[in-house]
Amino acid sequence: MCIIKNPFFSVVVPTYNRANLIVATLNSIFNQNFDSELEGDRISYEVIVVDDGSTDNTKEIIEKTYLDENSDNFEPRLRYFQKENEERSVARNFGISKAKGNYILFFDSDDFMQSHHLQTLYGAIKQNPTAQFLATKFEFEAKVNGENKIFPSHIAHLKEGFYDYKLILEGSYFGTLVCFDRKLIESKEGLKPFPTEFNICEDWIFLFRNLFIHKIPIYVIDKTTITVNDHPNRSMADNQKVILARLEATTFLEKNLSLSSDELTILKGNSYQFCAVHSYIDKNRKQAFEYWKKMVSYLGYNKNTIILGIKILIGKSFIEKLK
Repeated sequence: MCIIKNPFFSVVVPTYNRANLIVATLNSIFNQNFDSELEGDRISYEVIVVDDGSTDNTKEIIEKTYLDENSDNFEPRLRYFQKENEERSVARNFGISKAKGNYILFFDSDDFMQSHHLQTLYGAIKQNPTAQFLATKFEFEAKVNGENKIFPSHIAHLKEGFYDYKLILEGSYFGTLVCFDRKLIESKEGLKPFPTEFNICEDWIFLFRNLFIHKIPIYVIDKTTITVNDHPNRSMADNQKVILARLEATTFLEKNLSLSSDELTILKGNSYQFCAVHSYIDKNRKQAFEYWKKMVSYLGYNKNTIILGIKILIGKSFIEKLK
C-alpha cells in the first residue's frame, strides 16, 4: 500500500455491498480539480474506503479498477480497509481513526462528488480559518419516467454563513456530508463519535452533539458540489425503519443534551412532523394522523401543519390518482 504523507483532506467512504455503484463514486472523488500540491511533501487529499464486511465482489472490483498491475500499490490516494460487518457508524468511526488529513469528511459510496467540491471546501477554510465544521449544498438525482432528473435539496434556501446547533433542531439538514477539523479529536471535549447503537439518524446525532458540546457553529457554503443518488435501495427507503430511528434519536438527544424547553418543543414537534410525512409517504393514513396530532400539540396550527393535515386526510393514493 502506498504511504500517503500529510494529506490536507481525508475522505472517508464506508461501503457495504455496493460493488455496482462504488466505482462511479470513487471516480467522481478522484476527478477533483483540487490536485495541486500544497506545501512541501503535503498532498491534497486521500480516500479511505472502509469495506464493512461486504459479501459481494466489492474487493475484487476495487482491486481490478485501482490496483496497479505492476506493483502491489493502489491508486496513490486510495487506502482500502476490510473489516467485519458492524454497520456504518462503526465503519465511519474506524475511518476517522485511520485518517491523516487536517480535515476529515464523509462520503457515501453511492453518491457523486462534483469536481469542485474539495476546492470549494479548501477556499472556505482559508477564508474562514475558525470554521471547524463545514458543509456545501447538495442536490438529488432521481430517475423519473425512465429519465434522470435533478432536484434541489431542502437546504437550497440557506444563505452562506455560520449556523449553530439550533439550525438542526428541525432534523438532519446535512446528512453525513460534512467536513470537520481534526483538531476536534484532540480537543478538551474530544470529538463525539458516531453513535454505534444507531445506523439511521446517526449523522444527525453526530453533528448535533459536536456542535452543541463544543459550542461551535457549522459554516454553510452557498455552492452545490454534491449529487445524492436517490435510488430505490437507499437506506432511507424503508419508511417504518426511518420513523422508528427518528423517534429513538430524538429521545437520545433529549436525554443526553441539556436543551431548553423551547428547543425541545422544536425538536419533538419537527420529529413528529417527520414521522407524519413518512407515514403519509407509506400510505399509512391512520399512523400519519396520530403523528400529525402530536406534531400540532408542539408546533400548533400554521400553514405547513394545516397543509400536511389536509394531505393526510385526502390520502396519498387519492392524490396520486388525481395526478
